[in-house]
Amino acid sequence: MKKYLLLILILPVCLAAQDTTVSEAFKTNQPPKYPLVRAKYVSYTLLTSYILVREANKADPFAQHELGLRYLLGKGFPPDTVKAIYWIHKAVDQNLPYANYNYAILLYNGIGVPWNPFDAFYHFKKAADIGLPDAQFAMGVFYSDNLVVNRNLDKAYKYFESSADAGYELARKAVEQLKKMGFVSNSSDDKDKPVVGNIDSSAPLIDPGWDLDFYDFGKDSAVINDSSIEELITKNKDELIQYLGVNKDSDNINPADTSVTGIIESAAKSGSPEALLIKARSMEKGNLYEKNLVTSAMFYLRALRLGANKAGEHLIKMVQNKSFYELLKSEIDKNNPDAMYVWAGLTALGFDYQLTNQQAFDLLLKASKQNHIPSIIELGLCYYSGQLVKTDKKQAFYYWQKAAGLGSAEAMVRIAFANIVDSTRQDLLKNIRVLQTAANQGSVLAETALAYCYEKGIGFKENKGFAVKLYRQAAQRGNEAAYNSLKRIYDEIRPNDEIFRIYN
Repeated sequence: MKKYLLLILILPVCLAAQDTTVSEAFKTNQPPKYPLVRAKYVSYTLLTSYILVREANKADPFAQHELGLRYLLGKGFPPDTVKAIYWIHKAVDQNLPYANYNYAILLYNGIGVPWNPFDAFYHFKKAADIGLPDAQFAMGVFYSDNLVVNRNLDKAYKYFESSADAGYELARKAVEQLKKMGFVSNSSDDKDKPVVGNIDSSAPLIDPGWDLDFYDFGKDSAVINDSSIEELITKNKDELIQYLGVNKDSDNINPADTSVTGIIESAAKSGSPEALLIKARSMEKGNLYEKNLVTSAMFYLRALRLGANKAGEHLIKMVQNKSFYELLKSEIDKNNPDAMYVWAGLTALGFDYQLTNQQAFDLLLKASKQNHIPSIIELGLCYYSGQLVKTDKKQAFYYWQKAAGLGSAEAMVRIAFANIVDSTRQDLLKNIRVLQTAANQGSVLAETALAYCYEKGIGFKENKGFAVKLYRQAAQRGNEAAYNSLKRIYDEIRPNDEIFRIYN
């Protein structure tokens, strides 16, 4: 299985709908090298805005660009997104590379302009071609993620290398990561290598808040093995919380038990596939929890249901062991609901064919009578999707509501999203709040559902840029549904230009 690289361009955006992009949309802790606003001339200070406006009206592209940024950020002028875009675009029309770069950031994130990563590509390229290292890093990103243009790691490497040679730290890290994954570039051939720029470091650039990560849907970005579990146990708790997809800055997310296992338990109950994978692997090996192969398989199945494909790999290895089914049969005879859930789940997913669909369904029913929450949720999924049984959404809701009554956060998320998609959207605000709370607590399902709401303008002002950010975050965590939505949202506005045609 190939290991792919995803380099993500995301500008932090607030959850609430916004009339302007003042402070909420942009980081305030800018790196010293790139202040938010640095004047070309000494006379361009906040106290002499008249001079700035006068020079902008005289078609000075540096003044136009700076004036646009100040309107955008409310620095010396009342915040006004429309005027900001107007003046930045004026500078773009005069081919000011810094303006191209900043306008590309706005396009890529849908800040003040419709979200359009394809137009952003062209503007980034113009800035990259004259040697702007920030823009060269962006081009490396485009040639890595296979969403805007075809993945070409050789081109990506050359862009990263040129950016790194100019001192751009994130580009240096990208080069290191490509080397770690075994990529070898024909870097000795300088024919197509971008120019290393000699760019004025005092130019006003928007900090885009780049994020960088490996991405592989065949093997989840969170690889769980014995050594990685040991590493996680010793992590700083804030790092562990972040790894589990929990927003540590949100209200009411701190678990009552702040031990490592307490944090993992809390996130697992909320629907964090990372936490479920850790529990499953630990129970399989007995290195964090007591060894229990049946319960381990149960957690693998739950993680897989939330999109963690890595869990499927571990399950396949488990079921290839002949003694595993003997263990399942023995535990079912002992009325163990975990074992009933596992065998039914393996049947439903096509991992095993020893049972008929009806026998698998009967096992779920039997486990549900013991108030086994995963089995109850699975029954709801069966009725909702028509898997193992005829589609009946009324019955699906019955089982999910039963699981929710037993305290299942996953069931609450499924009910909330199904209500948003299928119903007349009564209690919309209540359902949205369920999704927000669950997403903050680590639920990848809720994160994907919120992305859909932002994409379609359900409960929020339509914001495709922020929807893309959420889809990306969920996709990075192994959720294939989120990745498919991410590809779809790109394809819906993909131009016919040959350069944007994706072949693989």
